[in-house]
Formats: sequence, C-alpha cells, structure tokens
Amino acid sequence: MSTGSSAWTRAALAMLCGIFAATQIGKLPPAIPALREAFGASLVQMGWVASIFNLVAACGGLATGIVADRFGRRTLLKAGLALLGFGALTGVTGDGLPMLFVSRIVEGLGFVCIVVAAPVLVRESVAPDTQRLALGIWSAYTATGMTLMLVIAPWSVPALGWQGGWWLGVAGSVVLMVVIWQHFPGAGTRDKGGVHNARLLHGLNEPTPWCFAASFGLYTFQWMSFMVWMPTYLLEQGISLEQVSSAVALMIIVNVPGNIVGGWLLQRGVPIATLVLVSSVTLSAAGFAVFALMPPVATVIGLGILFSFFGGILPGSIYAAVPAIASRHQNLGAVNGLVVQASNIGTLAGPPCAAALASGSGWQAMAPMFLIAGLTCAMLGFAGSRDIALRNVSNSTEK
Repeated sequence: MSTGSSAWTRAALAMLCGIFAATQIGKLPPAIPALREAFGASLVQMGWVASIFNLVAACGGLATGIVADRFGRRTLLKAGLALLGFGALTGVTGDGLPMLFVSRIVEGLGFVCIVVAAPVLVRESVAPDTQRLALGIWSAYTATGMTLMLVIAPWSVPALGWQGGWWLGVAGSVVLMVVIWQHFPGAGTRDKGGVHNARLLHGLNEPTPWCFAASFGLYTFQWMSFMVWMPTYLLEQGISLEQVSSAVALMIIVNVPGNIVGGWLLQRGVPIATLVLVSSVTLSAAGFAVFALMPPVATVIGLGILFSFFGGILPGSIYAAVPAIASRHQNLGAVNGLVVQASNIGTLAGPPCAAALASGSGWQAMAPMFLIAGLTCAMLGFAGSRDIALRNVSNSTEK
C-alpha cells in the first residue's frame, strides 16, 4: 500500500475507471433517438440494447469476483478497460443493429470487470484509517458517470451523432489503460492455491454477504425504478422537458454526496445497522409518498432529492463494509462481485416491474412496491449488520 498523495492518486485513478465505466451506461439513453433513426430500430429493440449491458453484470458479477480473487485485481481492471474499448470500437465501426447488440455485450463484460476490481484496488491503495471513506466515495461512480453523460450529451449528440459516446469509450479506454499500466503494474493480490479457492466459495455459504447483496439489490431496484420513470411522471404533470431534465439530473447527482456521507459516517463510528435502517426507511417513505399522495410538482422534486440523497447512504455504507464481510475468508473479490451482481439484478428488474404496475393501475400502483421493497431492504441490511456488529474486524489491507 502506498502512502501520502501517491496513495490517493492511485485510489482516484481506480475510481476514475469506475466513473468511466458508468459513462458507458449513460451514453445510450441520450443517443436512442439518433440510433433509432440510423438503424430504423423499434423501442423494443433499443430496450434490449440498453438492458443487455446490465444483464451481463447481473449474470456474471459473482463469477467475475472469484476470477479477480484467483488471478489478480489489476489484471482484471486492465482486461475490463480493454473490453470496454474493444466493445465501443465494435459498436461504432460495425454494420447494423446486431453488431451494436454484440458490442454492448462486450462492453457489459468490461463494465463488470472494472466495477469488481476497482474498489478492491481503492482499498489497497489508501491507509487503513481512510479505507471506509475511500470506499464510500467509490460508491458514487454510477451516479457520477451517468450525470456526466447527461451534461455532455446536449452538445456531443448534435455535433458527433450517436457515435460520439462510443468514440469517447474507445479513447477513454486507451488513455486509462496507459495510465493504469503505469500506476498498477503486475497482477496485484491474487490467490495462489487451490485450497484458498475452496475457501473463497465456502465463505459465500454464510448469510451475511447474501443479506447485504440482497439489500443492495433492493436499493437499486427502487432507485432505478424511480429515476427511469420520473421524467415521464413529471412530463405528465405539465412541466417542460427542460425543467424535467434539470430536476431529474439534480435528483441523480445528489446521490453522490449521499454515497460519500455513508462511508464517512461509517468511518466515524456510526453503526452500519443505523445507516442501513435510516437510508432504507427514508427511501421507502419518500418513494411511497410521491406515488401514493401524488403531491404538487415542487414537493415531488423535493421528495425525489430526499429519496436519492438518503438512499445513497446505503451503497456507501455497504461498499465500505464489504472488506469486513470478506475478512474471514479473504474473498473480497467474490463478495464484491456478489454485491455487483445483486445491484445489477435490481437495476434490470426495477423499471419493468414498475412499468407493469403503472400501466395496469396507474402511477399510484407503484407506491406499495416502494414500501415493500424498502422495508425488506431494511430488514435484510439489519440482519446482515448484526454479524459485523459482533466482530472487531481489522481494516488492514491485503498484500
């Protein structure tokens, strides 16, 4: 582990890789109209192009984490950057919608490699007394990357067409690959024996990783459902598209300080059980209030900001606690992979479930979904936190 400014430089580079990976999720929605015009694609086809990215992560997170523990996190991070770049290049130079679909599968593989490996490298880079804060900051990568693309899209799509986001993926991958190769040489921490491999899997027999992963998945289920359908909901209330875009962008970006606060509070000694309960209950109550009460637009926006900020405390806390969860078996990559997989299952399942409820019985039908998901999220997170509360886990880094 490095010390001083070089330590945080390395941590920041690993975080930047996560933010860059998230931009490759966020590049698609603003480009959908241009893509439909270019390929004559239907909304259903574009829905598959969008969802396959998260489907790859939803299916492969745990397996990728085990690979990281076995072969090294630095190797996996570099492979992820290479896959993101190759996938983007395939999409922008390919012929037709099928190649774009294939490119998104490759990009999805790159994404899951990066988001499994990078937080472990963040933890290994900084001093033990700042690891929880660093991992809390790391958890903001999704909202930061997606917001960045929302900011870039209004000028990049008109100037460069839908290809702009894909060329950004190619160029960003090459630049980050060069920088990462310099600052993270070699393979990094990895397992060197078959016995340890068995222990990596045995550690997942315990309930704690699954409780936290399921809690995280229910968080993303709610957060993505809210953010995906909030623009449509607000437009139906009669406000302009520009106002809707600004309001939703604000809701998304406040998730970032929420993520950081979660890691900071955990580092300051606030019990993770408290953080999970406060975050989950606020998330559930705000989501329920928006769709059950259907208040005025200004109140909806205020509740959306509350929803996203307090909701962000949960992933910040869980990412900061993952090293403690994995400490018994030294299977940090596997536990982190499980969390990534669960979060992407929630991301994938949330919006269509919410749409099915709303299309059948109106917006108010979504309210019980937030109530049930939020309270279940709280119970699972609290159950998992009991294990950590009973252990005095060292926060030392792996070497």
